Amino acid sequence: MAVFFISDLHLSASRPEINRVFFEFLRGPARSAQHLYILGDLFEYWAGDDDLGEPFNASVVAALAECSRAGPSLHVMHGNRDFLLGADFAAACNARLIGDPHSLDLFGTRTLLMHGDTLCTDDIDYQRFRAEVRAPAWRKEFLSQPLAKRKERIEALRARSEKEKRRKAPEIMDV
Repeated sequence: MAVFFISDLHLSASRPEINRVFFEFLRGPARSAQHLYILGDLFEYWAGDDDLGEPFNASVVAALAECSRAGPSLHVMHGNRDFLLGADFAAACNARLIGDPHSLDLFGTRTLLMHGDTLCTDDIDYQRFRAEVRAPAWRKEFLSQPLAKRKERIEALRARSEKEKRRKAPEIMDV
């Protein structure tokens, strides 16, 4: 009985090589597992489940659903770039959304699964931002905006994040 863990793939239409490898993994080795855990940042970013129909997103969801039908149960944890994955996404690919952190029994050993951004505890500004964007009120307000506006805002936040990373000490971001 195999259990596979993947994370931080940052899939996007602009990264064909990683996409190819991921799709091959889902068509091949992943199907031999009993469980496949995706521990955050499957996508470069996720603007909301109303973007399921975008062709690239739809191809990823279809591949996950096909893999799930052929073998493993899928478990998906939110990452810092895809924390807006919701119930519609999970239903479309036959996955179960799991919390961060998530505890499980792995072959008789209690195991804690986490997305790495929770461990950047010295980056106070980031932890404050993380708490804000994961709050139900913020999510509700953000998801009420038109999809195009959300994508623009996400792109702006990503640009700001890249700029801020250059000025931060590496030791507060290295986990």
